Amino acid sequence: MKNKILDTNLLVGLIRNDHFRDKFYEKYPLNENNLIISVVTEGEILALSIKWKWGKRKIERFFQLVKDIVIYPIKTRKIIDAYAQIDAYSQGKLENKPLPNKMSSRNMGKNDLWIASTAHVIDATLITTDRDFEHLHGTFLNLDSVTNADFK
Repeated sequence: MKNKILDTNLLVGLIRNDHFRDKFYEKYPLNENNLIISVVTEGEILALSIKWKWGKRKIERFFQLVKDIVIYPIKTRKIIDAYAQIDAYSQGKLENKPLPNKMSSRNMGKNDLWIASTAHVIDATLITTDRDFEHLHGTFLNLDSVTNADFK
């Protein structure tokens, strides 16, 4: 089974919404041991827990979720090189891979760049609830976009 890397916004949904979490794990079972997050996502979640003043219950839920998920580091040469390539591509400045026709350049958040780079290097499908990675689908990574409606 192919590895899947979870975007930060998806992890927030898993922490906040029991129904979403239950339905998500029906589609993406934990027992396959193929769910991954970037260390960047771990940092983002901990920062959000402070900014959003999460209580002890939500923070414990986060640590409970990630105990069965691989946390992948970013300090590898391949991930650093992929970051540079994806950032240049997103800006329409990668000479050997221009953006498709009618697609405009875009600024990606730095944390999203690290997450996308990790997905690219480890050949994992990126699962997200937002559209920030759509322009990378099929070029740098495979994308699986989900919404709350997918799990009703």
